Amino acid sequence: MNISVCIIESNKNLLNETIQGLEKNKEYINEVLYSGNESLLENINTNINIKCLNLESDNKAFIRNKLLDEAKGDYILWLKTGSKLEEDSIEEYTEILKEFPEVDIIYPNEIVIDLNNEENVKNFKDWYKNELELLRGLTFEKYLPEFGVLTKKSLFEKLGKFDEEFEDYEFYRFLSLNIKNITLKLSEFSFVTNKITQTFIDTSFHSKNLRDILKIYNWEKELFPELNWENKKIAKATAFSIIADKLKEYIDYYNATEFYKKALLTFHNQYSLKELIDTYIKMGEFEKAKYMLEEQGLKEEEVLEYEEKIQNIENIIDNLENAVKEGKVKEVLSTISDILQFYEGAPIYNILGVIHYIGKDIEGAFKYLYKAVTMNPLNEDYKQNLFDIAKLLNKEEKANKLILRLLTN
Repeated sequence: MNISVCIIESNKNLLNETIQGLEKNKEYINEVLYSGNESLLENINTNINIKCLNLESDNKAFIRNKLLDEAKGDYILWLKTGSKLEEDSIEEYTEILKEFPEVDIIYPNEIVIDLNNEENVKNFKDWYKNELELLRGLTFEKYLPEFGVLTKKSLFEKLGKFDEEFEDYEFYRFLSLNIKNITLKLSEFSFVTNKITQTFIDTSFHSKNLRDILKIYNWEKELFPELNWENKKIAKATAFSIIADKLKEYIDYYNATEFYKKALLTFHNQYSLKELIDTYIKMGEFEKAKYMLEEQGLKEEEVLEYEEKIQNIENIIDNLENAVKEGKVKEVLSTISDILQFYEGAPIYNILGVIHYIGKDIEGAFKYLYKAVTMNPLNEDYKQNLFDIAKLLNKEEKANKLILRLLTN
């Protein structure tokens, strides 16, 4: 069995750890390909021959495809800098393939080390012969890792390569589109350690992929088979609310509101109504939230409670915006952490973006404004602020694609 190890550069400082993990598995490895620059190998002590592709791109799908083009092995082991295999991992993979030669992808359990150096152990379910059940969760990334994974190279020749429009969700995009034609197997006693190296995650890719699979798979038989479809109205309204909840997790509040509205129109219920109001509040769409308070189903005390909450948030936003205009940036920053405990909505991230711009932290401003627009791509002020910063960083295309992903079904 020929194995090509493909390493995607995530953090240059962690390359040595990844290589050391390979040292203990090198008898099973035919070649190692690294997407980064060969100059980084100068200070690494290893007998492993590593071919560097010297790629400069933030698009992981593009990088994976380039590595695939160069790989000569029958199997690809995917790692990133910051991934570390246990000593017997590849040996265990080979044993699985002897017993289950039809398997396309072998995946390990995972130890995630966060930015505070705290470990989170993830023991995954074995999806062998039950791959379609993954669709019911709607969120593939919760149920198996993307690194430390061994894939048949022929799988990509048969199903196509990674979708380069999904530059930061490419592995799960590939799985979700092709799961009917993929056989998965857990390596039960294997673990890969993955270090988190960044906090900024573009969840708009997750959201777009979720909305896409809704159009591909059968709702009654594949996505929501646990619902009672004999009562179509209730089942459909429940499915709409489940989808909206998932989109809300991805901070795609605009599309979440669209599905909560569909749930309400299909079968009026308090859960969808309250979630719709809460989501409008998080978007900063306060007038729309107030309008929904007129809907039937809310008690008078609930309406009063919502009205008070909305008014308090509007007052907070007005005070913060006025303070920024008056140059009281330090005072605003000192109160933001407390405010986020009470309200973590799009208007707050827009204000944070403006503050970071004033402080000449252009990259930081872009990230905060990008998040504000992810939460509410309808607000013209947020979009204008984002594009003003994007122009300074030559990231207009990135900003345009974000809005396109969020507003295109």
